[in-house]
Amino acid sequence: MIEFIQSHGLEYAGIATALLGIFYSIKQHKIAWIWNFIASFIYGILFYQVGLYSDMELQGVFMAMAIYGFVQWNKPDQLWEVKSSTRLNLLIGIGGSLIFGLVSGYLHHELSNVSLPFLDATLTGFSIWGTYLAAKKKIENWLVWIFVDILYIGVYIYKGMNGTAILYAVFLLFAFRGFYAWRKKLS
Repeated sequence: MIEFIQSHGLEYAGIATALLGIFYSIKQHKIAWIWNFIASFIYGILFYQVGLYSDMELQGVFMAMAIYGFVQWNKPDQLWEVKSSTRLNLLIGIGGSLIFGLVSGYLHHELSNVSLPFLDATLTGFSIWGTYLAAKKKIENWLVWIFVDILYIGVYIYKGMNGTAILYAVFLLFAFRGFYAWRKKLS
């Protein structure tokens, strides 16, 4: 048991902090961004260890976005209500995520011995966009996370990160819950 904890302790610390981040995101509490920052730091290390470099780089973006989200959700002068994105913004987000996936995937494929370069990079692009939408309290962030979580579950099972695959299955459930909770507050 001690050997299991030693070999998986960092992963489970990441899981615990990530769950706290999503729990507080659903509740629209700004402490979510602190937990998200900590989880991203931990997962940056883990993804480096298993060769998912786009995911590792994504954790750096998540840490920056956690700071941005915390600042955004902390502004007293604005009423931060849940809103919908425009169709144009959705098309730009989808297109930008796909382009990011192609460019970053190509670079990772050519410059490193990375695992699943195009899939990993595309999911990274969508994750960046989903985090931006969450920071802006756009309800579509939850739909992006539903899509991303489904695919990430398969990636993490493939990479042998079963605890993280389970985490993303929980994230998937939370994403559905978050979507319905935020939809009730849609202004």
